Amino acid sequence: MEERLKILHLFTHHALTRGGAFQGLNLATMQQKRGHLVTCIFHRQPFRDVHSTLRQAFPFKIRHMNMKNPSSYLQLARFVKEEQIDIIHCHRNLALLFGYFSTRVLLRTSAHVLIINRGTTYPLPDPVTRRVFRSDGLDHIIAVSKAVKDVLVREEGISEEKISVIYGSYDASRFSPNIDSSGFRRELGLSDGVPLVVCVAAVDRRKGLEYFISAAHRVKKVFPEAKFCVVGNVDDREYYLRLLAERDKLGLGDSLLFTGHRKDVPTILAACSLSVCASVEGEGITGAIRESLAMKKPVVTTEVSGNSEIVIKGETGWVVPPSSGEKLAEAIIEALSNPDEAERRATKGYELVKRLCSPETRYRQVFNLYRKLLMEKRK
Repeated sequence: MEERLKILHLFTHHALTRGGAFQGLNLATMQQKRGHLVTCIFHRQPFRDVHSTLRQAFPFKIRHMNMKNPSSYLQLARFVKEEQIDIIHCHRNLALLFGYFSTRVLLRTSAHVLIINRGTTYPLPDPVTRRVFRSDGLDHIIAVSKAVKDVLVREEGISEEKISVIYGSYDASRFSPNIDSSGFRRELGLSDGVPLVVCVAAVDRRKGLEYFISAAHRVKKVFPEAKFCVVGNVDDREYYLRLLAERDKLGLGDSLLFTGHRKDVPTILAACSLSVCASVEGEGITGAIRESLAMKKPVVTTEVSGNSEIVIKGETGWVVPPSSGEKLAEAIIEALSNPDEAERRATKGYELVKRLCSPETRYRQVFNLYRKLLMEKRK
């Protein structure tokens, strides 16, 4: 039987359903269901309005603290001491600084394990964060891909032994090959034979959507009936307006749709012929390609950060250089022109993410890391 741990997660994300927030909440939910005592503390401002939603949706204890307020440091230190927390698992840099200075500096204790998830390849933002990452007070770093680990070792001078690669997971109850694909095609008025190419991404400059639009223009010359969708929040309105202007300039107004935020992403992926990631920088591993492969969907991705660790060129998908609409179009055309090969690669990708990225795999790897680090503390 597993040792029952007292686990504290610290979050500073602005959106619950995306990226690292989803990964952390999904992990915390599994930990609570396995009998561990889990508390999640959220940075006060972004989450105050969704407090009741959090309590309804998740089984663990929920608290809110302003992680930029010095009085909250004392509050967290008291909580960790009174509750005898075993693990503090931080999600993002602000959460780490909050956990580190509250417990290592104010409380002056190293009895618990302090961990951070690292999900991007961007440089650490400032000298204080860099110092904490390198300090003995931070026990371990979980990198979401080998690419993230390599950057931390090469650019930040952090020891390899301090970093473990544990891939993010997906919601297996939502993303599976058995989802009905008819609803979204019916919404768009598309028959089954019409190619539908989907890019699940927030409208953000890092996502390279201008190259997706450029690729769509080229693909239409070979597959004139093809339709394209960008599915995600508009995070950068100026960029969005520029993309709309480029789309209309290329005559794609009736062929390329920006859906905005959708709660039915699995249904949209089920309906697509091909899932595309056009990102140009910063990804640890793009969640949408992991979810697409979990649904046995063919994937084309740019070779950004860790994406090529699960989308392996010629094996589990198509991989192209970033910032090239031409190369992206060539891969999309090849995938649409060879449905048997696309299915073969999608099946191999499905098998790979089931092995590396399933929720159970991630839970087990994180728990084993917790246990190893605690055993080292208790020697």
